[in-house]
Amino acid sequence: MSCQTHFDEFLVLEFSDPGYGAVHHLTVAAYLLQHSSQLTREGWLYERDLLRAFIIENKPPSLIRKQNRDKVDSGKRDFKIKSKTGQPVIAKTTWAKTICDVRAENAETYCADVTEWAKSAFGESEKIVIDG
Repeated sequence: MSCQTHFDEFLVLEFSDPGYGAVHHLTVAAYLLQHSSQLTREGWLYERDLLRAFIIENKPPSLIRKQNRDKVDSGKRDFKIKSKTGQPVIAKTTWAKTICDVRAENAETYCADVTEWAKSAFGESEKIVIDG
C-alpha cells in the first residue's frame, strides 16, 4: 500500500473517530514533511516549524491555530504553502519511519505510532538544510 493510500485512509479514521483524530495535527505535518513535492520551500519550512511547536515546545493545536491565524490566512499570507510544480523541495527520499509504519488496530496504538513517526520525521528534518 502506498503512502498516499495510508494517508487517505488515516484521514478518514481521524475524522470519523476522535480517538484517532487526537493526532491529526501530527499526521498531516509529518506526511507533508516527508512528501515535499506537495509543498513550496516556505511551506516545507512552515510544516517543520509546526512539528517543532507540537513536539519540542509541546504546544497544543488549538494554541498554534490561534497564534498562526493571520500567518496562514490565504488573504494575508506572504508565502505559498502548496507547490504548483510538484518538484521536491528536499532531496531526501529515505526516512527511518514513514506513515507505512503506523498501525491502526486501535486508537491508542495509532496515536503512539503517529507520535513516534512525527518525532522521527522532525528529528531527521532538522538535519536538512534548504538553500534559498
